Amino acid sequence: QMQIQEDRINEEIMREREEEIRNIHKGMHTVNEIYKDLAHLVDNQQEGVDQIENQMEGAKDNTASGLKHIEKANEASTSQCVIS
Repeated sequence: QMQIQEDRINEEIMREREEEIRNIHKGMHTVNEIYKDLAHLVDNQQEGVDQIENQMEGAKDNTASGLKHIEKANEASTSQCVIS
């Protein structure tokens, strides 16, 4: 009688452990899917970041070029200035 009760208790404990292991497995699978989704989002955003970086480099180059033109124009206007 006592042995039968112990066996039932042990079986119930084993069932609970198996259920918890299944729940842990499901949770791990969910976390794995979240990481995959996150990696996909980061990858998609990287293209936009790269485009912004390229545009900023272009803006920097255009600004430097514009500054040179302004400096040349300033030099030309001061050298041609006639004081009477």
